[in-house]
Parts: sequence; structure tokens; C-alpha cells
Amino acid sequence: MTKSETLNVVAGSRLRDELAATLRILGRRGLQYGLAGHVTVRVPGDEEHFLVNPAGIPFELVEPRDIVLVDAEGTVIDGRHEAHGFGGQIEVHRARPELSAAVHVHSTHVFAWSSAGGALPALTTDSSWLQGLQAVRDSFEVPAAEALGSTARILIQRSHGAVTYGGSLAEAGFYFLSLERAAYTQLLLEAAGRAREIAPELAATWSLSPDAAHRQLQPLIDAEITRLGASHPEEIAA
Repeated sequence: MTKSETLNVVAGSRLRDELAATLRILGRRGLQYGLAGHVTVRVPGDEEHFLVNPAGIPFELVEPRDIVLVDAEGTVIDGRHEAHGFGGQIEVHRARPELSAAVHVHSTHVFAWSSAGGALPALTTDSSWLQGLQAVRDSFEVPAAEALGSTARILIQRSHGAVTYGGSLAEAGFYFLSLERAAYTQLLLEAAGRAREIAPELAATWSLSPDAAHRQLQPLIDAEITRLGASHPEEIAA
């Protein structure tokens, strides 16, 4: 796909709307710290171009026109803002083509847990959903794609939070929301001295498929797009 064709596909696409909506959901939930964090999604049908959040804009204020198009090297192809710091995510997108979206934000409890280290055990339904999906990156000297491996969709990074991946923004976004909630519960229960793992046979009944994760968040993204359209109809129609 040529640059011109890519721009034609992306211009005014629903994918811009979905990325803006996802960012706003994460921002309103207080998951962004300062202006840190990256959310990326591959342009459909094109392995070498990605939409990313703009640098310098709080997630909860991002509009579709703010979304930035970059190539696989991180060079801005289209957009009125800069974008940077997402190289590890693109590395994974290229190594695992089925993972078209990624979320990395500096949320309080995921960051705290990442310093404690390790994958989250099954203490609640939320953390049961995450079993079999987590991988741990103990050092940034290990490439992100290598640390994630061939099956995991959640990469916990030692002392630097986590990145969640999925076949859609809704899937990757829901994994992150679940991870933050599970990390909060884990830390709370450990502080109370009441952490107890769920029996493996019970935890196995609460597994989460990629499609189920997608369906959990997509209605919220759709609702946010509707709200965006009501506030900025020219943005959605552009």
C-alpha cells in the first residue's frame, strides 16, 4: 500500500474514532499519569502503518483529528502532533500480526504491582480472567516481542507497568482495565494479610477469550463515539 493509499484508507476512518474513544475512556478513569502512555493500532490491511495517540494531549481530551499516523519506524506520516515512545509496541505488532492494538498507561496499581514483580495470581474473577495471558519482562534488555512470547497478550514489565495487546482496541483496552483492577485487589488483599488464591479448577471456569474481552469494552467505545459525534459532528463526519 502506498502512502497515498494509506492516507485515503485512514482519513476519516472509524479507527480514528475508536482510538480517540479508547483514549478518552482510559483518561476519564484516571489511568493516565501526567502525559505518559501509548495506545497503538495497526491500519487494517497494512502491516507497516499505525495510528497512535498524540504526544502532549491528555487522553480524556483527544479528538479523532488529533490521532497520528506513523510508519513502522515511528516516523509521523500524517498528523498535526508529535508521537513517540511506542517502539516496543510496534515491535510486537510486527512479530505477532494477530495483535493489532496495544495499550500502555502509567496507572497506579499496575505500576505498583510491576515493581513487586511476577504475574498476578488468581485471587478474584478479574485476575482469573488473566491467567494464561500474562508474561513478565524482567529487563528492558530483553526485546518486548521475545518477552511476550507466542501466546501471551499481557506483558508485565519490571518496575514499568504493563502493556496489553489484542486483536482490537476493545480487546487490548479491556485487558488493561482488568489488569489494573486485579492489581488493585491483589495489593489490597496482601496489605490486609487476606490474599487467598482461587482453586485452579474454579479459576479455570472464569477464563476470558479474546472475543469475550472485545465484547466487554466495545459497547463503551461505541457509546463514547456517539458522545464525540454529538459534541463534534464535524470530526466524525470528516
